[in-house]
Amino acid sequence: MPNHFVDWIREQLEKKSNSPRYIQLQKAIEMAIEKQLLAVGEFLPPERRLAERLNISRVTVSKAMQLLEEKGVIIRQQGIGTQVAKPENSSLNQAVGFTSQIIKEGGTVSNYWLSRKIIPAPEDIAKKLSVNTGEYIAKLRRIRLANGTPVSLENTYIPQAYLPHPELLEGSLYAHWEQQNIHLTNVHHKIKAIACHAELAILLNIAENSPLLQIHQISLNSQNDVIEFSEILCRGDIYGLDFNSPQNIDINYKP
Repeated sequence: MPNHFVDWIREQLEKKSNSPRYIQLQKAIEMAIEKQLLAVGEFLPPERRLAERLNISRVTVSKAMQLLEEKGVIIRQQGIGTQVAKPENSSLNQAVGFTSQIIKEGGTVSNYWLSRKIIPAPEDIAKKLSVNTGEYIAKLRRIRLANGTPVSLENTYIPQAYLPHPELLEGSLYAHWEQQNIHLTNVHHKIKAIACHAELAILLNIAENSPLLQIHQISLNSQNDVIEFSEILCRGDIYGLDFNSPQNIDINYKP
C-alpha cells in the first residue's frame, strides 16, 4: 500500500474529533478513496498490519472495515484481502479483476488450473507484451468459476519479471501483485462475440456454438510497462455488455 495513503490517514486521525475512533478511521479511509489515494481494485493491508502502522487497536480497524464493507466501499474475502470496490457503471479502463466483481455480487470465486508455467514467448505474444520472441514469460491457463459454475476461460501471459514463479499462484493475480507493490493503472480491451467450439464447450459446460465474449486485455503498470496480455472467453449467458457512451463499455456479470 502506498505510504502517502497511510500518512494521510494518520494525519486525519490526529485531528480532534468527538466521534468514536472507528468512525474516524472509516471516514478517513472513505475520504482517501474519494481523493483517489487508493485506486479502484487496489488492496488495503491486513487489518493487523494497518493497526500497527496507525498505532490503533485491531478492534478499531475491524469495526471501521465492517462499516466500509456494508456501504460497498470495500470488498473483503478470506484468503484474498480487502480491496477497493468497483463503483457502479465504471469503465473497463479501470483495473478491476474478475474476483472483486463476483464478490461484490455476493458470490464466491475459485479457479480450475489447466497450466501455470514458464514458456518462451511466441512471436505474436511477444509483440503484445513488448518483449523479444523467445524471451521467457509466465503463462496461466485457467477456468474461472463463480459459485462453482464455470464462467470463463483465461489464457494469461506475463513477462517473467512480474511473475517468476507462476506455479505458486493460487488466488487472485491482482491481489498477488498488490502484495508485491505492483500496481495496475490502465487496462485496454478489445471485445467481440464468437461461437463456442467443441473443446471449450466441454470445459465451460455449455452447448457447442453457444455465444461467447472474446476479450483481449492488455494491462499496464504505473510506469506504463505492459505486464499482462490475456485472452478471456466469457459465457454469453453469464456476461453482458452495456454501452453507456462511445468511451464507456461495461462488462456485467449476471448471477
